[in-house]
Amino acid sequence: MSFTKLAHFLSQPYPFYYRGKTLAVISFLIFAITFLFNYLFQPFQVTLSEHRMGYEWICVVHALIPSLLFFFLFSLIQRINSIDEKWQVKEEVLVILSYLILVGIFNFLVRDLIYNNPNNWSVHHFWVELKNTLLAGILFIFIFIPFNFKRLHDRYQEKSVRLIPLHPLFKSSENENTIPIITQLKVDDFKLEINHFLFAKSEKNYVEIYLERENNIQRLVKRITMSELENQLKPIYFVAKTHRSYLLNLKKIENISGNAQGYQLKLKNFESPIPVSRNKISSFEEKMKVLNPHS
Repeated sequence: MSFTKLAHFLSQPYPFYYRGKTLAVISFLIFAITFLFNYLFQPFQVTLSEHRMGYEWICVVHALIPSLLFFFLFSLIQRINSIDEKWQVKEEVLVILSYLILVGIFNFLVRDLIYNNPNNWSVHHFWVELKNTLLAGILFIFIFIPFNFKRLHDRYQEKSVRLIPLHPLFKSSENENTIPIITQLKVDDFKLEINHFLFAKSEKNYVEIYLERENNIQRLVKRITMSELENQLKPIYFVAKTHRSYLLNLKKIENISGNAQGYQLKLKNFESPIPVSRNKISSFEEKMKVLNPHS
């Protein structure tokens, strides 16, 4: 693979899996798999006389370290604003590599708790712990990540071809009505011209509302939560939430493409794509099929 192809691959969007129940399940699986591997294959090359505790407890310690580090590391990362949109293959690789290095360092730091060996703090043992951890996890970086990326990318590319944009189905004169929107500040209340509505994006305590005008895009900033706006637009059948940060006018979609994260939606007269998050993919597909039975 050439450097250009590698750089292109690393810059591709990649799903961020590590939050909520999924994070807890992955952390538990890391504990279980590490414990069973250590217990069954006994990879630690030390004599029994050096053990400060039973071998089962040594396996527990070596399984707890990667499990807890994984949970706390990604608990912090998931708090980064718009992490799903920013996450790419290179972030996945760098964070997993950093995680493996941390596990190796912590395995070295707990040697005195596990082994009665005067050379516990030697450079040799530091390198052995780091090397063993990297060797155990490097296959994940070089095999699973590329395989999973290609699997997801191909799946959503194929499915996106069957999802036909809705905008040719509607006349421009349809639904010229306005929807009164009540915000958290009375002075901020407004009437939304639904036929000009492109999408809304949540930004902390505000929502940015984008409207399509003849020659430009108008942006309104309103003191309202995304859930409040979504509830007030529920009667509008072609408005749907595609992401926890985005509420979208499905009529304005010009093109649907797929990548490893799911779908990317290109809107009329707007350059940046709008994402469809993984937990919204099914509802988005159903909505598109209902609105356009030919898709």
